[in-house]
Amino acid sequence: MIDPLLVNARIAIQLGVEDYQALDARRALSAVRNIAAGVLLVFKEKLRAMSPDGTDEVLLKERVNPVLTVNGTLKFVGVGSKTVDVQSIKERFGALHVKADWKRVDALLKARNELEHYHSNAQEHQLRQVIADAFFVLRSFLTEELQLEPVEFLGEPTWRVLLNEATVYGEQLKSCRDKLKAMNWPLPELLNVIESIRCASCGSELVKPELEVERASDRDANNAKYRCTACGNLEDYEDTVEDATAEAFGAAMHIALAEGGDPPLEQCLECGRFTFHVPSNICLVCLDEPSIKECLVCGETLSREDASLGSLCSYHRWVSERERDR
Repeated sequence: MIDPLLVNARIAIQLGVEDYQALDARRALSAVRNIAAGVLLVFKEKLRAMSPDGTDEVLLKERVNPVLTVNGTLKFVGVGSKTVDVQSIKERFGALHVKADWKRVDALLKARNELEHYHSNAQEHQLRQVIADAFFVLRSFLTEELQLEPVEFLGEPTWRVLLNEATVYGEQLKSCRDKLKAMNWPLPELLNVIESIRCASCGSELVKPELEVERASDRDANNAKYRCTACGNLEDYEDTVEDATAEAFGAAMHIALAEGGDPPLEQCLECGRFTFHVPSNICLVCLDEPSIKECLVCGETLSREDASLGSLCSYHRWVSERERDR
């Protein structure tokens, strides 16, 4: 027998698709809310199903208490009716090795938040992206983690809408990405950043290059502007690459800050943007490539900050300044 939690997930997704099909701007927020809620309920069902018997669905609950059993062993049980939030789901999935497409889920939740709090001039495209994200998330999670056939679980009409819209959106996205890849990017590292390009105004992935002069011989990426086909917003190369770089290296930056280690990005001393790619020793926006310098005293390779201040490492610069001030 299907659990009520999963029934609620199915109903939420079906209602969201119905709201989407209504072609009524007033139901756009309802569509996104329902679809997002349905996806999160599917995730919660996985935690509920993995919770051991006799623990009051411990993996699903926000509050967890330790309890001693009658034979003296320790176990953990869920407390209260409040269930885990998105961040807790991420953490528990990570600990339990449960796979979910969090990049798409985060995009879906971001679209919901933007529609809730800001006026959107790209509702139709945002909705199509939400539908596409939901399709890919559900297709993999239902089959791989819950062993359910998506079309049987959601019903053929709902699944057909998700499939058709994801196909249309996928074709639009492929067209934009193909145009981006056809440009002459000044650095090979930027080819890994292309898929992280988003519209700064509406968050859509449907961004394509726009050259003032369309010539095959002049397709340099840094001479183009970038147009969002969803809302029409136009950005220059520098802003587009800066935002995409932050997105592409966001996870690695977070890990470096949380667990230690060298971050992949630093602030460029030339242009001031946080786009200096440390492993390549070059700024992905202004292409500044500082020469590697060594301390004149000890021969140690200077950091970029030390190199900008002279030819001494931080220690010998301190020694020099101390001697000077005597």
